[in-house]
Amino acid sequence: MGAEAGRHVGTVSKTQQVLTGVLAVWLGCAWQVTTRAQERRQSNWTSAAVPCAKYDDLRNPVLGDIGVKIDATEPWADGFRRALSFWNTVLAANFHEETNLSACAVRIIDGGPDILNGAMVARSQLTDLDSFRGEIAVSAGAAKEMSSGEMYGTAVHELGHMLGLKHNPSSQSVMYFLNVNGTEALDREDILNLSARHKLSASVVPTGIPPIRVVLAAVPMPSGSFSSADARSEFPAYAK
Repeated sequence: MGAEAGRHVGTVSKTQQVLTGVLAVWLGCAWQVTTRAQERRQSNWTSAAVPCAKYDDLRNPVLGDIGVKIDATEPWADGFRRALSFWNTVLAANFHEETNLSACAVRIIDGGPDILNGAMVARSQLTDLDSFRGEIAVSAGAAKEMSSGEMYGTAVHELGHMLGLKHNPSSQSVMYFLNVNGTEALDREDILNLSARHKLSASVVPTGIPPIRVVLAAVPMPSGSFSSADARSEFPAYAK
């Protein structure tokens, strides 16, 4: 998907069919634009936020210690903390929360309309594009209408993009482009693509790993956070 891969959207049941059709047309147009522009080097979106000093560490085959500075407000922050635990089960890495900009590699920020245009709820920078600074932007407004499971799934999805994964056509994959809600898994295609870039945990098998909801259930939920059983609202959450 090129530069389009780092955006994330979720959906609502009432308008899913219509909006999915519109999105499919948009994706087709985006593919044509990407094909015509293959010879041009694409750049990431940028923000005014000061980046983490160690963002280039995300390009290393063996990731090691990866500090993540979570500046996004709750309940997004909780979703990303859970996502860090998930990726620690997949990769030979130690993703951990870090408050010092000189020691972190990833920074999670609240994004404005200049970054999250339309109905986007989250967007990741991509390591393969120019101007990569290790940033993921999320929508504070969208968080009011999303369940904790949707935010957790979105956080896993966006970190997946930062690790080099593109969208997966399978709706069972957490890298699916639409309606990620925390019940998906990394499938065989995701694992193979990931292993081409980074060293995996010894426990990961090529056929895929358990659904990310297993990790979600294993991480204690602080009081006052949303439950994954919360009903969805009419917010047009779309992600790419």
